[in-house]
Amino acid sequence: MKPMLPRSPRLPRTFAFALIAAVCALAGFSGCSSKMEEKDCTKLKMDAFDVLNKAQHCNNDTDCRGSVWPDCQKPLSNVSATDIKAKEDAYFTGKCEEAKPTCSDTTPIYCKQGLCVRKEKGAPGSAGDTPPGDIIVH
Repeated sequence: MKPMLPRSPRLPRTFAFALIAAVCALAGFSGCSSKMEEKDCTKLKMDAFDVLNKAQHCNNDTDCRGSVWPDCQKPLSNVSATDIKAKEDAYFTGKCEEAKPTCSDTTPIYCKQGLCVRKEKGAPGSAGDTPPGDIIVH
């Protein structure tokens, strides 16, 4: 007669539950990607451009700043900057494919007649033949 080990009724059930839990965890992790779909990334960027391209109202110079995302070089009001910042955070949190732009233009942005504007540098042949590099206020 062969010696037999006593059979534990809990061992197969415990093994089955552990196996089910492992399969569920694996399926859950594979389906949970935090990368946003390309169409959602594009929509966020288009919405940000819509905010950026509308009139940027201001009361004084402190109400204005330069945009960093989605495009550099644009005058932006502080109110619109808050809206764009929320879209930018969602865009980069969603791992949308794009390098963050580096903005290098330091031309002053100020409030002129209730709108945020950028002072433009003069160019040859411009109004009054302003020398290149000088600031023209329109």
